[in-house]
Amino acid sequence: MTANRLSSGKLRRVNNTNTQNRLMNDQDLQKLSFESAYQELESIVDRMERGDQDLEQSLQDFERGVALMKHCHSVLRDAEQKVDILVKDNNGLFTTEPFDASND
Repeated sequence: MTANRLSSGKLRRVNNTNTQNRLMNDQDLQKLSFESAYQELESIVDRMERGDQDLEQSLQDFERGVALMKHCHSVLRDAEQKVDILVKDNNGLFTTEPFDASND
């Protein structure tokens, strides 16, 4: 079922099938590696920059691009939390301590 709704002065297309597809895509997105997600995001940006798509495809690409960007950010944030820094103590021995991004 597809319906058009006027909301806050903007025409918004509501499509139950798109909502279901988006949920499935979000689940699939979690399975993507950072590299795969980033590569897909780059190809979306290239397509959108060429400007040879219709509005509907551009909006779908924009939504997918935002989801990919959020996924990449999440993967990087998780990786940052796992990073340990190798440091030399006063005795000349190497130890690890948690990475603190605020000390950049």
